[in-house]
Amino acid sequence: MSKEVTFSVSSLTGNTRLVANGACEAAIDLGWSIRDAQPGQLPKTDVVVVCFWCRRNSLDDASLEFLSRCEGKRILALGTFAGYPTSAYAQRVRDNVAAAIAERNECLGVFLCQGKLKEQRIEARRALPPEDPHHLDDFGYERLMEGLNHPNATDVLYAKAFVRDYLPKD
Repeated sequence: MSKEVTFSVSSLTGNTRLVANGACEAAIDLGWSIRDAQPGQLPKTDVVVVCFWCRRNSLDDASLEFLSRCEGKRILALGTFAGYPTSAYAQRVRDNVAAAIAERNECLGVFLCQGKLKEQRIEARRALPPEDPHHLDDFGYERLMEGLNHPNATDVLYAKAFVRDYLPKD
């Protein structure tokens, strides 16, 4: 029996694409055939992997639009964001993504890894007045500067392990 999975990838900077490529490799190693999501079309497979970048504590707009076309699918989500994957913020993002998926589908799991922001955006947020909610304090600034090193080979390895653990065995 042939196992097929549809991959939907939304990536502005290449961060999410890098993670998605690793996830694809892991799925292929497990014997899955890969289908690329087609714009405006319903995914033809029962299992779907949505690779997204985080926007406003959830999926980016393109990923949300893709998700709106899915119903009754088993969905695995992998995302990049400008935070630490073990933080409370990361858990809030995972919860929001899982809830968005679970509205009409089954959520198999949500993986997050740190991704980089453009340095110009980091510096612009650092220059905001301290009372602005988007101002970066020293901790936030260091986190985002360290994030310039992500996703890296270790993040891709973790994404591969996540796919191996959470992609259905059937």
